[in-house]
Amino acid sequence: MNSSRDFYRSPSPSRFIARLENKFLSADDSWWTGRHPLHTRVIAEAPLVLYLNYLVRKSYVASLAPNIFRPLELPGGGDTTLFTILLFRVERARPAWAPEWLGAFGPRIFQSNWRFYGYMRKPDSESRSAVLFVRTVTNSLALSAFGRRLARCFPLRRARRIKVAWTGGQLTAAIEAGGGSAPELFFEGEQSECPEATQDFRSEFATYDEYARWIINQHLSVVLWPREYVVQDMHLDFQKARITPLRCLRCDVSGVQDFVPEDGKPLDCFAVENLRVFLDNIYAVMMESGGK
Repeated sequence: MNSSRDFYRSPSPSRFIARLENKFLSADDSWWTGRHPLHTRVIAEAPLVLYLNYLVRKSYVASLAPNIFRPLELPGGGDTTLFTILLFRVERARPAWAPEWLGAFGPRIFQSNWRFYGYMRKPDSESRSAVLFVRTVTNSLALSAFGRRLARCFPLRRARRIKVAWTGGQLTAAIEAGGGSAPELFFEGEQSECPEATQDFRSEFATYDEYARWIINQHLSVVLWPREYVVQDMHLDFQKARITPLRCLRCDVSGVQDFVPEDGKPLDCFAVENLRVFLDNIYAVMMESGGK
C-alpha cells in the first residue's frame, strides 16, 4: 500500500494535462491544510455498488494509524481484521438545500474506496466506529482536485477508466490505470441466491442482509495526511436498496497481496442497488508534529 508506485500520477494521454495535474496534485500536503475543509451537505444516488470483503492482517492496519485508529477486533481474536474495496458510481448529486431536479445536471463519477474497519480515537471523547480510507480511486479530474486539495476527504488516485455493471446475471467491474498510479482491478461474479453457511464472523449475524447492511452502513471515514487527519461524516438511505450476494468467478487486484493472507481472494462479495448517500459533515484535526 505504501510502495513507490503509490504516489499520485496522472493517467491523461495529454502530456500537457498530465504535467499540470502532476505538478498541482502529486504532493500529499495541501495549501489548504489547517483550514476548514470545503464542503456542503450533499445528497447523491448510488445506483450500483460492488463490495469486495477481505480478511487482512490486523498488525499491518495498526501500523498505518497507531494513534487515532484501532482496527476492528473479530470474534476469535488473532491477527485478522476486515478490509473492503467498494466500486460504484455516484450521480444526481446536489446540495441538500437544492430542489431534486437540480441533481439531473450533476456528472456521473466513478469511484473506488479501499477501507479498513475499526474505531476512531477522537481527542477528549469516546472512540466511535469508523473506517480508515487508505486509497480512493476515481476517473474524475475534478473530484481528484477537490478531494486532495480542498475537501481533503479522500486519498485519491486517478484512473483512466472505472466500470461496474450488470450483464444479465453477471456483474463485471474494472479499474484501468491507463499509466496513472491507480491500482489495476478486474472482477467478475455471478448472482448467488443462497450464501453458504460460514464459520467466521459472518455467522454472528442473523441473516445475510443484516451482515451486508453492517458492512455498508459505516458513518465515519478517516483519511490521514502528513499534518492532519480529515473525517467525513455521512449516512445512507436503505429504503429502496436491494442486496444481491455474489459468487466470485474472477478477482485480480494489484497491491492487496501486501496485506491479504493466503491467495488474495475476497472472503465475500455482494452488490447493492439503489442507495441514497447523504454527506453530513467534513472536518479536519491537526496532528502533533512528527507523529500520527
